[in-house]
Amino acid sequence: MKTSRFFQQCDMCIGEELALSAENHRHAIQVLRLKNNQNLIIFNGVGGEYQAKLILADKRKSRVLIESFDSIARESPLIITLVLATIKPDKMDFAIQKAVELGVTKIQPVYTKRSVIKIKENRLEKKIHHWQGVIIAACEQSGRTAIPELHEPINLDQFLYSVSGEMCIAMLPGDHPKINTLKDIEGKQGVMLLVGPEGGFTNEEEQIMMEKGVAPISFGSRILRAETAVVAGLTACQQRWGDL
Repeated sequence: MKTSRFFQQCDMCIGEELALSAENHRHAIQVLRLKNNQNLIIFNGVGGEYQAKLILADKRKSRVLIESFDSIARESPLIITLVLATIKPDKMDFAIQKAVELGVTKIQPVYTKRSVIKIKENRLEKKIHHWQGVIIAACEQSGRTAIPELHEPINLDQFLYSVSGEMCIAMLPGDHPKINTLKDIEGKQGVMLLVGPEGGFTNEEEQIMMEKGVAPISFGSRILRAETAVVAGLTACQQRWGDL
């Protein structure tokens, strides 16, 4: 039976008892129906994970005993930022979830000319909280021990004018080089992957990208959905420079 994993942002010490957060309590006791003396894993995003045992499980609260620490590292050596145009909510959730599973380091949502979804200011905090929940759940499921950074959405041109130093590539339709023709990444240099909205980037946006040194890459003769492009692009990056 797979041991359940939980993210909890707090200090942990071997031999000490820890109260599960309200959210983790609900998931562990009400959803997973964990019982006393069952094992679980807790990680705090700092690195590694803790083996723990449930020692109190009632309707209102639960506590675990921290038994040992495992310094296991499952993070990709590639620092990769996903720059993703805002797309429909269910597709955005899927893209974020799969990006986390594929080892993304940072996620930067952007508004483009053809973005169908533009989040109102009064709903932004709620949306960010929701995306953060998707990220944490994906980390718990995939075995990651670090939480990817999530940034507030900004306009695409604002992002492009801030780019400097890192390799930046964009998945664009047309006759472009394959990713395996791009240069090697040295040291801790990262890569930024740009993925457009459902209708793609406009010609003007693509022109600005070229002016800013963004390298277009081909993903074949077929048109991919935005969420599919995220999976294909990140997989290609991890195969080219990362750990796949």
